[in-house]
Amino acid sequence: MKELEEKIRNLLKGRIVYMGIGNILRGDDGIGPYLVEALRKKGARVVDAGTVPESYVRPVIRLEPDTVVVIDAVHLGSEPGSVELLERNEILEHNCFSTHNLSPVLVMERLESETGATIFMLAIQPATLQLGASLSPSVEHLLKILPDLLPGTESVSSNWQCNNIMKMELNEQ
Repeated sequence: MKELEEKIRNLLKGRIVYMGIGNILRGDDGIGPYLVEALRKKGARVVDAGTVPESYVRPVIRLEPDTVVVIDAVHLGSEPGSVELLERNEILEHNCFSTHNLSPVLVMERLESETGATIFMLAIQPATLQLGASLSPSVEHLLKILPDLLPGTESVSSNWQCNNIMKMELNEQ
């Protein structure tokens, strides 16, 4: 975890937006939405993209990020609950694969081209993706650690603004 902390401290800069991807009905696949909810409560700029991140690119663009962190359950080939902060090219190099139909790498590429932001993936190794399962203990434990480790929390008023931007954007679609 110490290496992760150092990487987070060195790489996540400026106005940070966290995009959670996942299905809360499929065990650890829900870590993205659960973690962005925990970050939202701390005042971070967040977008819960659920299982369709491609539909939430515009709300992220409207938040004018310098850095975007996509949070997702990813098969890293490591112990459940393992966490890695990856750049887009590292995802391809590590042969990581997501639990979603449309590769988050495509969404990351679009976010990078549309915002000019630096894009990372906070990849979390799932233990279970079973329909109807809750988060596994090793992944649920991360909800107690990661919100305090990740930078970018702002005041409640800016969080309110982010939520309203998302609502307006979704109503326009």
